[in-house]
Amino acid sequence: MRHTVTEEWWQRLGGERERVITDGSPTGDGGLYVVGWIETGPRRGDGQGGFLTRMDTVGTVTWEFSWSDTRRPRAVTVTPTGPVVAGKTSAAETGRSDEETPAWIASFTTDGDRRWEHGYPNGDGDSFETVVATPDGVVAGGSTGKYTKRTPDSWERVYGTRDWLLAVDIEDGTERWSESYYGNDCTSLVADGTDELRYVGGSRVVWIASDGTEERSQYYDAETGSSDTLDSIAPGHRAGDSVIAGKAWEDQEWNPARLLVIDADGEIVLERFPGLPGWSNFGKDAVTNEDGYLLSGTTLLDNCSLPWLTCFTEFGDPMDFRFVVRDPGPTTDPALRIADHKSGGIPISPEGYPVTGRHAAVDVLVSTQDGLFVVYNEHDKSQSPEQRKTWIGYLT
Repeated sequence: MRHTVTEEWWQRLGGERERVITDGSPTGDGGLYVVGWIETGPRRGDGQGGFLTRMDTVGTVTWEFSWSDTRRPRAVTVTPTGPVVAGKTSAAETGRSDEETPAWIASFTTDGDRRWEHGYPNGDGDSFETVVATPDGVVAGGSTGKYTKRTPDSWERVYGTRDWLLAVDIEDGTERWSESYYGNDCTSLVADGTDELRYVGGSRVVWIASDGTEERSQYYDAETGSSDTLDSIAPGHRAGDSVIAGKAWEDQEWNPARLLVIDADGEIVLERFPGLPGWSNFGKDAVTNEDGYLLSGTTLLDNCSLPWLTCFTEFGDPMDFRFVVRDPGPTTDPALRIADHKSGGIPISPEGYPVTGRHAAVDVLVSTQDGLFVVYNEHDKSQSPEQRKTWIGYLT
């Protein structure tokens, strides 16, 4: 993929206005697996529950597997046998307590047939937020909860969570190991095709050995931020490198997004703080391209937001900055726009944007050999079905 981003196609996924995609993974032959759910409630769309969808190289849906209301798929990875999905169970729609709704993993063939699906009871209100393939199975990561008494003689219960990783065998889902760690926000996990893992949570990166033992962890607090988070992690250009997206906030005039690249030893290779000045910016996802990095982000403005993509060279030089916006209309495709308005040479917004009440984000980036899949989710809170769509785009 070049530094200058070019649109090849966009495809709206599903007819529902409440569909949200949470993760994606390449199929291995140029296509894409995505997972997510269709929200239920007063603005129910054409369906409900969770889904795993396979799309081909031009965005056509080749098959889709659906779950009931209780399943919330959160992440997907690819193994030699097919895709594997991890997620959580929604207690609110089961009438059961959090203690009775375990996190779960499901394995599928490449044709969409479910091979196995198991719940993994471990604590209270458990959730898997990320999953990766390893040479002999998969590892899912998230959080595990526990209720404890406030004091030994108290009737009050306090709920707390810890980071949690679970390794299972790919053939039948048998548990290989399960470990919990300090922290409560394991959101993204990377394996680089090996048994050694690392994940992000809060403002730290944690390195995990092949047996689940925590080897080390390191905090990466930005000098400019007091409310830092590292929200996604992906492989870098070299073995053991990590590309991380997040934010560095001070709750002042400048709340930037963050692109962080570290090497196998945890040393910072590159750090950049992009975003629109005067507003709060989120780094959503980050990946490598052929000789640099690509970061997706969202700027939160007054009752609206502006999603964007920005490219950097391997040395951190900015190469391209595009807004991802969609004109009004139920079938209008998103489009990449440059900023027509600038302040001091910094892009501010494209002509006609932002639009009050419109909220969207490029939540997921999935690299392929020749380009990049992007997931554009509209998160608008209004009653308008035209402002709650999900689109898949392919860029080169």
